[in-house]
Amino acid sequence: MTIADSAPCIEWFSHAELVTPRGEFAPRDAHPSVTSFAASHDWPRRSAFDVADCDARLRAAGFTTLCYGAFELIGQQMLAAYLLRDFAPVSFVRAYVEGRLFEADPRFAEWRQGVSPIVWRIDELDAHVRRAGERRMLALVNSLRAHAMHSGVIFCWPAPHLDLRVAVSLASEAHDAWLDDRVIGCALALSLDVHRAAQPYLDARVGGARAFVLEDDEAAVLERLVHGLSDQEIANALSTSLHRVGAQIRTLEKRFNARNRAQLAYLAARRLRG
Repeated sequence: MTIADSAPCIEWFSHAELVTPRGEFAPRDAHPSVTSFAASHDWPRRSAFDVADCDARLRAAGFTTLCYGAFELIGQQMLAAYLLRDFAPVSFVRAYVEGRLFEADPRFAEWRQGVSPIVWRIDELDAHVRRAGERRMLALVNSLRAHAMHSGVIFCWPAPHLDLRVAVSLASEAHDAWLDDRVIGCALALSLDVHRAAQPYLDARVGGARAFVLEDDEAAVLERLVHGLSDQEIANALSTSLHRVGAQIRTLEKRFNARNRAQLAYLAARRLRG
């Protein structure tokens, strides 16, 4: 998927896909791998959790929406977002990601640091807007109000084998301080169940997309790029032209969903470590 430099790559999925055998997602290579990047974990072929009953459990706990997102990050920069569409307004989630509202969201900053759970209320976010005067933060508060999302809790879950960070955000129409230990416990259980159900899908979809094959010359360029060589140094080492090295790097950037040379080197090194 091609993305603009300013916007994360977004991929939506539904609860129906979470109970699909993972073999339907993973690409099959007809040729043996020369150098491949893949996640190789033996998740169950089918999720044991029927996520279709999520709405009933959500409302029984006092919430009206659930946003599930798995994010690929480099520092504060979001490269890609894998988003469950069923239990939250798509218009809200799309604006949050495409409009980069998360960059001004103090809850996102806490989540990125691994804080969990994050309990929030709309009046606290409104006070933050008045203090900071940030345009995107005002847009976020207005969007939350427009979608009757007045309070809630956010959980942070890891997906380390995919280099993803997961956020599960449950929101309610309630304004007051109703989030007690019992409610948060119910939210935690539901959040974890949805995350467990999504893991096989993410492993197949994200891991499968990364399970591409590099030809020998591509692998040679990438290895030297990771070790910090310049394009000219790579061309000299491989006895090839600077033009060819540049073309191969641009191809590799697309395959790794990297926006530039530095991101390509970082992502390749991170996945090689894994």
